[in-house]
Amino acid sequence: EVTIATIGVFTLPKTSALAIDIGDRVYWDDTAKVVNKTASGNTLVGVAVSTAVNPSGTVDVRLNGSF
Repeated sequence: EVTIATIGVFTLPKTSALAIDIGDRVYWDDTAKVVNKTASGNTLVGVAVSTAVNPSGTVDVRLNGSF
């Protein structure tokens, strides 16, 4: 049995040396197991709903990808 969320806001790990602004699309890097802003080779998971400075380890993301 597994509980899965596909919508909502969650705090996700991010590339530490990356600044993310509110409204930025974020993508899941399955190799590094973090979100970043690089579309190529990664999967769109949502939009940032908080600002995350460089360096920081997390960002709040709305998972459904609506902007």
